[in-house]
Amino acid sequence: MSSGTLYIRDSRTSEEYVIPIRRNVVSAMDFKRIKAPAAGADRADQVAGGLRVHDPGLQNTTVVETGISFSDHEKGVLLFRGYTLEQLWDSDFEDMLHLLVWGGYPTALQKKELSRKLAEEMAMVPKSVHRTIATLPRTTSPLPLMLAGLSACLAYAPESIPASTKPDLYQSNSREVDRAIIRTVAAYAVVFGLVNCHRRGIPFAQPSRDKPYLENLFQIAGLVNPTTGLPDLTKISCFRRFAMLNADHGMALSVFSALVTASSLTDPISCVITAIGAAFGPLHFGATESANLALREIGTPEKVPNFIEEVKQGKRRLFGYGHRSYKGVDPRVAPIRSILKDLDTSSNSLLKVAERIEQVASADDYFKSRGLYPNADFYGNFVFTGIGFEPDMIPAAMMAQRIMGVMAHWREYMCKSLQESVRYRRVSDLEYV
Repeated sequence: MSSGTLYIRDSRTSEEYVIPIRRNVVSAMDFKRIKAPAAGADRADQVAGGLRVHDPGLQNTTVVETGISFSDHEKGVLLFRGYTLEQLWDSDFEDMLHLLVWGGYPTALQKKELSRKLAEEMAMVPKSVHRTIATLPRTTSPLPLMLAGLSACLAYAPESIPASTKPDLYQSNSREVDRAIIRTVAAYAVVFGLVNCHRRGIPFAQPSRDKPYLENLFQIAGLVNPTTGLPDLTKISCFRRFAMLNADHGMALSVFSALVTASSLTDPISCVITAIGAAFGPLHFGATESANLALREIGTPEKVPNFIEEVKQGKRRLFGYGHRSYKGVDPRVAPIRSILKDLDTSSNSLLKVAERIEQVASADDYFKSRGLYPNADFYGNFVFTGIGFEPDMIPAAMMAQRIMGVMAHWREYMCKSLQESVRYRRVSDLEYV
């Protein structure tokens, strides 16, 4: 039973309070009624708002009510709009984007139209954005390059900034919201492609209006066969399937950061800029890159036992192990292993180091007692390097997938601000204009 009543008796005042439980949640605002004695000497007791809930790191606090995704670490369940991973495994990027953002799996016509609009918007990114990225050092981290490119995109679309044009721009017109989402997803793809090409010193290829989103993404990022000039379809498939796992993960840091920015009713590109800044940290998408760096430092499987001992002693950190949401096995790991088989990474020496780490850790009481197991970051880095990304481009590549969830939450927030929840809109009413 997810609803009920919480009975509280404050020992400081002997006052009793009745707080409703709805969907296994109590509202923090209900605790404002619980006040300390007025005669208390401690300044903290004199807070006019009453009793506060202290939750560092938001470890047990809900901030939105959403139907976008759901995870249950005890049962190893991960759902997107009620669909399981198995049901979505063959879905394309356009399918998932439509499902998460607009709440329903697209018809063939809707999918084709969405693909066309994304390609058109990609082709419309100004050349000045290209020049902005080209002026920066190729040897720098992808993070400042991505931020500069996205900022340039925003600079050439000032009409999309509510404070400079119309404060309720995204609350007064849901079609404007949809248009902004498509423009943002397309802009991110182009900036990502430009950054990858710039850092590798290769020419940027223009997107094609006739190609699906991921094929265009690989083409413009220079992830092509040098002989044919075409993307490897197996690698696209592997990226697509990893995107299924990574499309959304609730209030992960990147989405939460984007929503904090969205709370001032700002544009989606600004929200993505916030999200990618958070994503590059070593405790978020940067953990995948950090895991790769740690494996390189270890070097060989023979050095793993000594490394594990240093982790247990607090001298080293094992990135990619354990997860805030999953206190057991991360349900995304098994699908990632299947992706790695298709990439044929069996000869990868670092993968052998990773497998040795799991072997040693799984037999160690230190890890077992703490419920520490490999998460998606631990083996995920081999998917991206197997596709052809440099390790430091992995966070940006992961955001090219998570942008689906970021945009879904941004739209849901904007719609709810006008009492227009996406869950109650008819999918057939969606327009791409």
